[in-house]
Parts: sequence; C-alpha cells; structure tokens
Amino acid sequence: MKVELLNKDWAELSFANDSKVSIKGESEDSSSYLVKWYKRSRCNDNYDFVGDMEIAKGTWGAFPYTDIEQWKIDFFNTNEKLIASFDNNLANKPVILVAKTKPSKVGKGINFDKIKAYCTNKVNEFNCDLKVYFKDSSKFDFTDVNFEPLRMNDEIPDMFFGLEKEF
Repeated sequence: MKVELLNKDWAELSFANDSKVSIKGESEDSSSYLVKWYKRSRCNDNYDFVGDMEIAKGTWGAFPYTDIEQWKIDFFNTNEKLIASFDNNLANKPVILVAKTKPSKVGKGINFDKIKAYCTNKVNEFNCDLKVYFKDSSKFDFTDVNFEPLRMNDEIPDMFFGLEKEF
C-alpha cells in the first residue's frame, strides 16, 4: 500500500508478519517523518498506541505482531503536524494465514480444530476475506466454515494482511 506524504515523498506499507513502513521519495532533500503505530483495541473500536519512530527517506521501521490485527499508522512532519494517516481496516479485504505446527508438535500433524476456531473468530471480528494454508490443507473439509483454504492458483491482487502463526 502507498501513502502520499510531502514533497513527492511517499510511504510504502506492508503487513506481512510485521507492520512495516518504508519512506521513499524523488526529492533531493533528506526528509524524515515521525511515524506512530496503533492497533485496534480488543474490547472496542478504539486504537491503542504501540510505538513511534523517526524514519528518514530511504529507510524503514516496523513493529512485529503475532495475531491478525487491525493497525492504524499516522505520519507527522518534523513539527509534529499530522500529514497522513492509514488504517488497514480489514473488512472485506484479503488476509492470509500460514498455519504452522509448533516445533514441539512436529510429527503429530496440525490441529485443524484449533485453526478453525481461530480463523472463525478472526473472520467474525474483522469481516475479512481470510484464506488459510497449512501442510495438507487440501485434505481437510472447509465446507461449513467462514474462511477458505489458500490454493496455489488463487488470485490475490493485494494482500492486505499476512501472518505465519504456530498452532
């Protein structure tokens, strides 16, 4: 995702195993931005402050996550004036989950009931278009669930959020 900033600068945002911001630009100056990260509260639709950092053009910053979450990122100039904001509202957006077996459970197979409960809860919470992949997922029945298995030829124009999670 791309967010326009000042003087032909922009931010490229990625939500693949972390909430990452890269500052880019065409101008010759060495601009930097104060970037603040927030994630949606679990108990309401407000956002809780996660952290901030100053990011110069040509560099990046990120905060990791371990769960499917909705993030908001604010961009401020050096005078701390808000110049742009991005909310990765997950409603009706593509979300990918790669479910992995915990190292302590290798050889025991994946716990589909645990994955099913997690995915169902996340789709209910965010109303997202969730696709899940795990080893041998093609052997499981996804008929009565509100999410889909990720298949090799699925077209996903913009992955709005991605996560690898151990079960």
